[in-house]
Amino acid sequence: MLEIKQEQKLAPILTQRLQQAIKLLQLSRLELKEVIEEELKENPVLEIEERDEEASEEETREKEDMVEFLEKYSPSEIYEELEEREFPEYEKFIKRGQNFRDYLRWQISLSDLSPIERQAAEWVIENIDDNGYLLCDPEEIAAQSNFPKDLIVSVVEKVKKLDPPGVGARDLKECILLQYYAKEERDPLFELVLKKYFEFLKSGKLNEISKKTGIPKEKVREMYEKLKKFDPKPGRNFADETTVYVIPDVYVIKKDEDFEVVLNDDELPELRISKYYLDLYTKKGVDPETKRFIKNKVRQAEWFIKSLEQRRRTLYLVAKSIVRFQEGFMRGGVRYLKPLTLKDVAMDVGVHESTVSRITANKYMSTPFGTYEMKFFFPQGLDRDRGEAVSADSVMNMIKEVIDGEDKRRPLTDDEIANVLRERYGIKIARRTVVKYREQLNIAPSRLRKKVV
Repeated sequence: MLEIKQEQKLAPILTQRLQQAIKLLQLSRLELKEVIEEELKENPVLEIEERDEEASEEETREKEDMVEFLEKYSPSEIYEELEEREFPEYEKFIKRGQNFRDYLRWQISLSDLSPIERQAAEWVIENIDDNGYLLCDPEEIAAQSNFPKDLIVSVVEKVKKLDPPGVGARDLKECILLQYYAKEERDPLFELVLKKYFEFLKSGKLNEISKKTGIPKEKVREMYEKLKKFDPKPGRNFADETTVYVIPDVYVIKKDEDFEVVLNDDELPELRISKYYLDLYTKKGVDPETKRFIKNKVRQAEWFIKSLEQRRRTLYLVAKSIVRFQEGFMRGGVRYLKPLTLKDVAMDVGVHESTVSRITANKYMSTPFGTYEMKFFFPQGLDRDRGEAVSADSVMNMIKEVIDGEDKRRPLTDDEIANVLRERYGIKIARRTVVKYREQLNIAPSRLRKKVV
């Protein structure tokens, strides 16, 4: 019976510690610094180790013990129990910027969607532009993601119920209707005009609506004024146009013909367990309650320090794996970015996919071609005629190059751009995909790019 009680008592503690370890994975540098400062306040046996001090024999032994721990337990073993569970509670406390897609993901994390629906929702959200409109048909998203079309259609409908009202619409009419339904104020005549005569109402052709419906012109004018109160671009309030300067978590430095990965540990204090409290614990005459307190705090401190080291090691291994997979990008830029999945890196490092997802969240990598969010290095892929795959970001870069080099007196149509990509680069791409990527690049259609010389 004694052993059973010990196991029951240990399990919640272990789970709580694992929760802490997994929470540390996805924190940004700023958030991690805040957590460390908070832990220093709450745990008196933790203290900052001055990096320029000469290490004592005891401190050296502590570091050797830490190395032994890291060698003994791989990231997959440390998080093995946690991968089998989901702990959404701490997700709510992670700070998010006013990023539109992050805001949608946050709402999805609080919803009652199944795990597979949440994965499908990620694909849907990635295809929503900054104004809040869904860029692709469910069929195209299903083809990209390999999820069943029925599942994507169902998830799209659920995304349309998120805030802000109007998100996920395919066009302006649907966007306004979604906002109208969200208000739960029913006006049958207004609803009729929205559904059947939206183009007339949008264009201000009030007389036409009045003639076709028999609705008095004054009433139609009220509808027109009511229409103007809806937001045609519900996502724009979340667009962050401020220039943001980020501090990289990882530096990729070209050294001769290779690339070196260096973690940015600046401003992150190195922690150690206070010698004062360790001496106090072994000192004679100290009451048992004080000893129990010190013992508990030392265990907490040891786990916190080990969790920090494990986070650091996991970040380093994942960053090295990304650099290996994306060596072409490191040498040549966006055009050479290859399709990459979380599963690829997870298998390479020896951890679960969710660990890779968490450790790359809110992190930035400085490369020879600029600083990018680590999630940037996991792009979707398109096939070439010769069988290899190329990332969507690379294709967008190619489209920009093709348009930059076109004859401005006769700009290329989207069909012609698709043909150039096929002939020049061997990229198999549909016209509607060219349109989607061109719009994401904020490049106007051919008729608006034409210049008279």
